[in-house]
Amino acid sequence: MKALTFKEKQDVLEDLFKKYHRAVLQLKCLEERNFYPTIQFNTVKEKKTYYQDKGSQLNDQLVLKEELEKVIATFEFILDCLSMESKVIIEKEFIERVGKDWWIDYYSRSTYYRLKTRAMEETLFYFSCL
Repeated sequence: MKALTFKEKQDVLEDLFKKYHRAVLQLKCLEERNFYPTIQFNTVKEKKTYYQDKGSQLNDQLVLKEELEKVIATFEFILDCLSMESKVIIEKEFIERVGKDWWIDYYSRSTYYRLKTRAMEETLFYFSCL
């Protein structure tokens, strides 16, 4: 089996953290949604719900919320398992998505890429253990 290149590792992690960002956003939208019915007096709407009643829709949303919380908890658990330097690099690069040159004040170029490679490998290791 051929080892992944630096770019391939970075692409895999970007895809994984897109799922994390998507889960956080969906969870935020679900939490802000109003589950209680409202009455509108000035509009007439005909609603035909052939496929689901309100109870099953609410149940589906609660199941989705639990799944999203599990995804987010998994990512946060993996971040907690990382070494401190790896955690900082992964958070800055893939979670916060700060500018390209954030590391200039902290590391030399060679040190940064060495630490970033180690951080990506460590993160991918923990994902492969799941």
